[in-house]
Amino acid sequence: MAEIKRLLKQNKALLGEPRNCADLWVTRARLLMLEDEPLTGSLNDVERCIITALALAPENLEALEEAAHFYDIMAPNRRKAVMHAKRYIQLARRVVSDMQALIEKP
Repeated sequence: MAEIKRLLKQNKALLGEPRNCADLWVTRARLLMLEDEPLTGSLNDVERCIITALALAPENLEALEEAAHFYDIMAPNRRKAVMHAKRYIQLARRVVSDMQALIEKP
């Protein structure tokens, strides 16, 4: 798990400036959950990372997916898990529709 610690340190440095990249917050949440030892922070830190990512980019599919799984498995809250899963499906359908239109464009 030394690799996870290295990646967390690298991620923390990347979050130093600027802190407005949702994908980096999602990555941090995932790394915190993968740590072998007890979480450097806690599940609250993981949740904070996910909430920050969604605040920065409410339509970020990875953040929505992570939120749905987090509230389904890590910190069970059925209402929140379903809310994020439904939002994910709604946005994913739109993305698929946009990509289908691109493919079908003459």
